[in-house]
Amino acid sequence: MKRLLALLMMLLFIIPTAHATPIPLDDMSQLPETNDEGFLPEGSDPVYYKDFESGYWFYLDSTLRLEITRTQTSKPLITYYLADIYLASGSSMYTVTYNPERPGRTQGLPQTMARNNNVVYAQSGDFYSYRVSHDNYPGNIVRDGKVIYNKSYSKLLERVPNLATIGFFPSGKAEVNEAWEMSAKEYVDRGATTVMAFGPILIRDGEMADLSSDAYSHKEPRSCFGIVEPNHFVGLLVEGRKDHSDGATLATCAQLLSDMGCWDAINLDGGNTAAMLFMGESVQMNNSGGVDENERAIPDILCAGTY
Repeated sequence: MKRLLALLMMLLFIIPTAHATPIPLDDMSQLPETNDEGFLPEGSDPVYYKDFESGYWFYLDSTLRLEITRTQTSKPLITYYLADIYLASGSSMYTVTYNPERPGRTQGLPQTMARNNNVVYAQSGDFYSYRVSHDNYPGNIVRDGKVIYNKSYSKLLERVPNLATIGFFPSGKAEVNEAWEMSAKEYVDRGATTVMAFGPILIRDGEMADLSSDAYSHKEPRSCFGIVEPNHFVGLLVEGRKDHSDGATLATCAQLLSDMGCWDAINLDGGNTAAMLFMGESVQMNNSGGVDENERAIPDILCAGTY
């Protein structure tokens, strides 16, 4: 009997905890009843809806409410995606690292990291490993509550990146700071679990930054992230260098995030790094109208929710 009990206890530690299987919805009219906070009751099966052709993705469980929309205009020629992210109290944004044993030293495709870790929402981040490999300041980098790098600029620079930071806390709070205002160690001492460094800051305390510099005025693929309030965030991805989208200036990105109610926002690494994924699948379009898979390997992804 003792051997049997010991075996059962061992199996409990070996067998991974099963996640509830998300249920696909045929249309949004099938959305189940939610609680007062807009989430599903605890213990309910997650639900999702996706329509790549129309550019709409939705996910709902007891801790995450996510809605991604695609918008396209001809004047200016632009295609962009806005992810409206609501997290339940006690939840927060987090990162998935390709190789946690050697963070930043090895890299993987964002879709691989998202699929292997059952990530609901993923977005490319600060690509700090590129700066490390090119002997540039990496910035104040924190992952999983640990300081990875703690070297940044000591003054404001009009460049991309200028290593401004966005920090995420377990409470659901997040904040942006200039490169010199908050070190990685200071962030960790205050309880931050994730700090990304890129920049520039687009919005701070409700005021849009002066982004008129030539360094910020080129139309490029963009990846940005905004804070509405604790537990409410907005991810922005702008496609660029494509037949259907020229990209955007940072001033345009700031305006889009301000229109979504963001009180603070920051620019993350764009260009070929820019990625946004829903349940492991890229939301971006290629020039033929199909799914544009991400081809640049990066050290980690910024995430919300698991399934």
